[in-house]
Amino acid sequence: MRAEFFKTLEDFDMSVGGELKPRLREMIRLRVSHINGCTHCIRLHSEQLAAEGASPVLISALARPVSSMRADAVSEGDAAALRFAEILTDPPRGLEREARARAGEFFTGKQLGAIVETVAVTNAWNRVTRGTE
Repeated sequence: MRAEFFKTLEDFDMSVGGELKPRLREMIRLRVSHINGCTHCIRLHSEQLAAEGASPVLISALARPVSSMRADAVSEGDAAALRFAEILTDPPRGLEREARARAGEFFTGKQLGAIVETVAVTNAWNRVTRGTE
């Protein structure tokens, strides 16, 4: 793969998700990476969340679908954002609007856009990483 591609993806990654709290952005990145089975990215985002003070319980919980998490694992807003990210990553068709509407109860339009951007870039990284391992 060309170095320019990696640099472009890295620059793009640094520019998205700024409307989200860094911890939520990393939670989304970790959940998406679990869905995609990208072990490198799972390790990377787990370490970044740990560095931000996230508990091992939270980091472990992000390996499971939001619907399977303990009710106290994440806030309602974070759960809505993570569910929206799950559907954008591995979509059961037709649920995007419902998940976006639920997340919209907790996040502004700009923040919803930041969730979409974060998911898109994380999906791209996961595919590039898996494709070059």
